[in-house]
Amino acid sequence: MNSDPWNLVLPTAPDISPDIPVQGPAELRSTASSGYMDKGQHSNDSFSSMVANKVRQIYQNLIRAFGGVDLLVCGELDSSHSDWTSMQSNAGQLIHTSSPAKACNCFSVHSTNGTANKFLGEGDGWLAVACHNIIVVFVHVPNSIAKSEDSLMSYYQKINSVVIQVGLGPIDVVMGDTNQPTNDFTARVLSRALGIKFSDAHAGGSINPFDSHQRSFDGTNSTATKKYDVAVYNTTSLKLAEVVYLSQSTPVTGGGRYSAAVTDHMGIGLRIEK
Repeated sequence: MNSDPWNLVLPTAPDISPDIPVQGPAELRSTASSGYMDKGQHSNDSFSSMVANKVRQIYQNLIRAFGGVDLLVCGELDSSHSDWTSMQSNAGQLIHTSSPAKACNCFSVHSTNGTANKFLGEGDGWLAVACHNIIVVFVHVPNSIAKSEDSLMSYYQKINSVVIQVGLGPIDVVMGDTNQPTNDFTARVLSRALGIKFSDAHAGGSINPFDSHQRSFDGTNSTATKKYDVAVYNTTSLKLAEVVYLSQSTPVTGGGRYSAAVTDHMGIGLRIEK
């Protein structure tokens, strides 16, 4: 609830490919006033514009952090739906969208480097992609199993068997919304399930988003109390290079210069070497 400016908003150019660097300094903005994101406050066009701005901000942040990005996956979003046709110009070419009954269980795979990525498979709360032969599993772990170590071991073992059957594997990275009960839970369960040492890419302690200024958080969810959003990696197959978190905020226009939350999860950027 701190009203001091903290969100670093980078310049974007809406008429060019999102992976082209846009030069210029960041603008420091504060969080929008309470109630700004209440239901009925925004039209469909207004909200889709906020999401478009967010994904372009993600590209610009990851260009500054890593030099670029080969794969962008949006969780809880169906980019193939007619309401989201603008996503391909703002998030990159749509490679694949999962199609469960609820949009909140979707994953939309985008890239401006389509040849780098191959869709491998999907299931309940997960989607697997090979990015430069690194096997990445994006997850939105169902609440019904998220806190059960035995259930989760079985869950990851089944996913691992799928990626191995398509000629690749085992899993190199798991990232996304894990709903984990403790900070080390996902890495520990994966290590037990696959018999391979997995580690959290974030060493622990406070989370300092790459797009924030002098603001840290205790968690990645909307109340900053739970570290649900993580990236864990196979220490046998991978050398971790860098990891960054990205805030839930995006700039809003009109009535002053503010940032507003467009989601209840932080984003994760990962640069890794195999």
